[in-house]
Amino acid sequence: MRFEGVLSAWNLDAGYGTIRPSGGGEEVFVGLAAFPTDGEGPRLDEPLTFEIVTGRDGRKQAVNLKRRSQAYVSPALRASAGGTRVRARQAQKKRRLGLLAGGAVVTVMLVLGGVHWGQPGGRTAELPVMKR
Repeated sequence: MRFEGVLSAWNLDAGYGTIRPSGGGEEVFVGLAAFPTDGEGPRLDEPLTFEIVTGRDGRKQAVNLKRRSQAYVSPALRASAGGTRVRARQAQKKRRLGLLAGGAVVTVMLVLGGVHWGQPGGRTAELPVMKR
């Protein structure tokens, strides 16, 4: 029996994640080997269809994944994926603020350095003059 859901979490280093079924219920473990070999990696909030089997360790896991087209996404899938999009937007805002703050610090340092080194200090009068 095939189920629908969205990829709700993915650990890139370990090669596994979880799928949130569209009908609700417990998230299902999924490994990289379950994805189709079409050259595309797993993407968060990606709509998928899958079958569920019980693994050797007794946990449910998704197998025989198929990607759903982005054009058709059922309302249940949209509702279940909404929280992840909000988290992604919040993380993106944090990155932008961090870059903005870093740029502001560099600008202030450059301005202060320019003011310090650009002041006429009368140092030229202290230099010895060579006589011929």
